[in-house]
Amino acid sequence: MSEASLLPFDRLDPAAEWAPWQPSDKDPWSARWAAHLYRRAAFGPTRNELRDAVTAGLDATLDRLFAAPKELPTREPVVFGPPPVNPATGMPDPSGQAAALRASWVGRMIDGTEPAREKLALFWHNHFATGIQKVNNASLMERQGELLFRHALGSFRQMIKDVSRDPAMLMWLDSNQNVKGRPNENYAREVMELFTLGVGRYTEEDVRQAARAFTGWHTIDGRFAFLKGEHDFGEKTVLGQRGPWDGDDVLRILIEQPACAKFLVRKLYRFLVSEAADPPDAFLTPLANAFRNSDYDIAVPVRTVLRSRHFFSKYAYRQKVKWPVEYAVGVVRAVGVGLTGRITVNPYSLLGVLELMGQPLYAPPNVKGWEAGRSWLNTATVLARHNFAHALVNGMGDLNDYAKRFNLRTFFPAVDPLAFLRRQGITEPAKVVDFYADLLLPGDCRPAVREKLVAHIGDASPDSEAFARRCRDALFVLLTLPEYQLN
Repeated sequence: MSEASLLPFDRLDPAAEWAPWQPSDKDPWSARWAAHLYRRAAFGPTRNELRDAVTAGLDATLDRLFAAPKELPTREPVVFGPPPVNPATGMPDPSGQAAALRASWVGRMIDGTEPAREKLALFWHNHFATGIQKVNNASLMERQGELLFRHALGSFRQMIKDVSRDPAMLMWLDSNQNVKGRPNENYAREVMELFTLGVGRYTEEDVRQAARAFTGWHTIDGRFAFLKGEHDFGEKTVLGQRGPWDGDDVLRILIEQPACAKFLVRKLYRFLVSEAADPPDAFLTPLANAFRNSDYDIAVPVRTVLRSRHFFSKYAYRQKVKWPVEYAVGVVRAVGVGLTGRITVNPYSLLGVLELMGQPLYAPPNVKGWEAGRSWLNTATVLARHNFAHALVNGMGDLNDYAKRFNLRTFFPAVDPLAFLRRQGITEPAKVVDFYADLLLPGDCRPAVREKLVAHIGDASPDSEAFARRCRDALFVLLTLPEYQLN
């Protein structure tokens, strides 16, 4: 993630950078750019999706990524009822339910249905970071996940209202302790610092006054409940506005602040464009203005970014470290296929490796969520990525005791990363390497790496075990290259 050759932001024209990108003979729409778009707006392309995107063009590909039914269907819940009691401790234990919940979401990511909405749901999951380790109820976490998916590309104004009444969030931030006369400031603080404005955009007195406005916003039996007797109906002053405010009034006041749109588009910039840069407010102003003018329609800044000249440039290209879920799901979507050409990896197989890589879903480390960026890569997590790639490529089964803990069966059934080669009769070493390089690193495989991988496959007979093993070796190397860790 180098900025060595990038002009400073004060030498860029924001209007020009956020204008739609127009492919040209010098810089055409290609597999390189199509894969870039799929990595950011989804979880990486399958081989067929990459091929179809190149043929269809940029606009049609964007439409496909954002395509959604007029009315979002109601998805059947995965978790039913309260968590079972662990007989050893006598306490509720949602671990088995949590595994089912996580596997369900991983499965949707792999399937690629409504890819942009699913990808933005992951962004909001980290933005409104809520952990099952404290909520201790997988059903409530599932309901929050559905809420974030439903609003992922919709109205932020409505999303923040719904999140503020979400039982999992209220339990996570101790809202049942927020009562008249003894306000608990947890939610009031986080809704300002982490959800809408950012650090330095409010005072401690604003937090105290907002906490009074949220008194009585409780949960009873896993449902939101407004308890009038616990609510402070007195006047409060929040960000200079005085009145007998309740929680909805505070949310309105926060949304009205110009800082809100600026804060949110900056986070979207880091998620969609680059973690290596920190552009000034002036550069992000066109996005923030468009966001506010749309009454906080999330799709407006997201589509603007993903269609822009800035996105299809060196300022965005390979300027993010893949999140663990992006890495694991992306690998599976690219090479986790069987002889039928269908993805055959059991979603449960990714749960343990995601934990080892540092991103167990529904369990961010704290209220700030996962830090992301270079923090994803350390000795342990890089080893976990390599072990996962090796297991997937070589069919070695489970990577740890996760399956045993939850009485699961095989992790990588019927995975055959050589299936594409067999179906298409690809046997020449150079063509084998090019096939996988064009799928995993289109336009980015270094010539020296290519040369070494071709030499490694060498003159082994296409029907031999040595040929299969060496092809798998080449695929494994590509999956563990430093450049493949970048999104």
